[in-house]
Amino acid sequence: MCITTPFALASALLLEAGTARASGALELTGAPTSANGLNARALARGPEAAFFNPALLPGAAATTQAGFFVLVTHGDITLAPRPPGVDVPESVYDGQIRNPDGSTSRLTHRPMPASKLPSPREDTRERDAITYATLGLVRPLYEDRLVLGFYALLPIRSFQEQRPFFPDERAQYFSNRLEFELLGDRLSLTSLAVSMAGRITRWLSVGAGVDVTIGTAARTSVHVPDAGDQRTALINPEVEVESVFAPYFAFATNPTPWLRLSATLHLPSASDTDGENRIRFWNYTYPEGESAVPQVYRMTLGHEPTRIGLAASVAGPPSGDGAGERAAGSKSPAPPAWELGAHALLTRWSEYRDRHAERPSDPWSTTVSVGLGGSVVLRSRRLSADVAFTPSPVPDQTGRTNYVDNSRLAVSASFETPVSLFGADFGVGAFLHGQLLVTREVEKSRSARDPVFDEVPDNLVDIVSGDALEGVAGLQTNNPGYPGFSSGGWLAGAGFVLRLPQ
Repeated sequence: MCITTPFALASALLLEAGTARASGALELTGAPTSANGLNARALARGPEAAFFNPALLPGAAATTQAGFFVLVTHGDITLAPRPPGVDVPESVYDGQIRNPDGSTSRLTHRPMPASKLPSPREDTRERDAITYATLGLVRPLYEDRLVLGFYALLPIRSFQEQRPFFPDERAQYFSNRLEFELLGDRLSLTSLAVSMAGRITRWLSVGAGVDVTIGTAARTSVHVPDAGDQRTALINPEVEVESVFAPYFAFATNPTPWLRLSATLHLPSASDTDGENRIRFWNYTYPEGESAVPQVYRMTLGHEPTRIGLAASVAGPPSGDGAGERAAGSKSPAPPAWELGAHALLTRWSEYRDRHAERPSDPWSTTVSVGLGGSVVLRSRRLSADVAFTPSPVPDQTGRTNYVDNSRLAVSASFETPVSLFGADFGVGAFLHGQLLVTREVEKSRSARDPVFDEVPDNLVDIVSGDALEGVAGLQTNNPGYPGFSSGGWLAGAGFVLRLPQ
């Protein structure tokens, strides 16, 4: 904590943080240790259905499984060279605005000279490796009339990471670079999904579930005896932890034995932190009715808007030898010899809130992502493959904001086989995953809806002489995204799963 004040003594600082909920990395990675994980809304056969399509749980084999998955991220954001005269000059410290009546006033927006920024403007090279544990189970509580499903994607490095940043010129006060908006710390959120489902009739099943995460409320009182020596402070934190839930619903119908249609609805989720700083100063006169200077803020991580999914799949006759599920000790019928499935997912990104709980000034678009996949059973072994495309909801960032996002083309493949260990039958699987961030280039435009902000007004004059300052004519900005940037990269992952006997 750092308090900058002209007063000699600050006596207390109170912070309050609110609750959190989010669906983690599942919408980015799919079910990474499940066959057809990128197309799970259409072809889920196990615990992954608990999140992606709980209406498929009545047809899933009873199982308990555990797996590991490693995801490597490799993203690049390259900044275009800045033209001369654009950087904020050091003379901004000596300037005031000349008003139409001849008087002067202080700058309301106070940029830092480009030479004094805490971090230089530079390209972004995102390199990371995240290891996940996956846990899941399917338990019939009453035949296929009532089935319990659980699925978890757990980042091993940390339960949750928060690395907020500003998407405009405010980034100059911090990292002074651009970040991938829908990657980064969104990949390090824990996902816990619990669902119940049942078959209503032979041809209709329904399901519902909740995305569970941990909410935290923190109230911290800080007493700073001397604002001139802020290394000394007395702190009393109060922390409350609670579970919060984001619900979702699904239904599936089988109009024929070989055709299945389904739909899902996931309501919005996010990890929100509400806070308030209440600062007390020694010998300070507060407004009437107040005893402190309040500073209110909200942070949001992992916001997922409303999602509506439609899926269809077709299946061949039962396989003669039964792979995967039966190899893991299940008593369910043999799986089909082959399956094909496809899904479309509508996401209302116009609802999106960024990490500072702000809605983009240039609204994002509602998108429709699509996926296609299939599997085949050969001698008790299943081979599966998927392909999916997710368009970017972010419009070209020609104005003030720098939300960096790319359309993604994803592929996955898996191999599953039964094994015998210690006299028991298990199922094991190996999985590969890859995504291409389609290269994108952006150039700023003065005709944008919300153009790049001129941080140094042309009517700035010297605070002492009153003469016009040099170097303030035209556009001056420390916005790191000006005059443009390009972005691209890839994600790659591999994992395995072990299914325990029932």
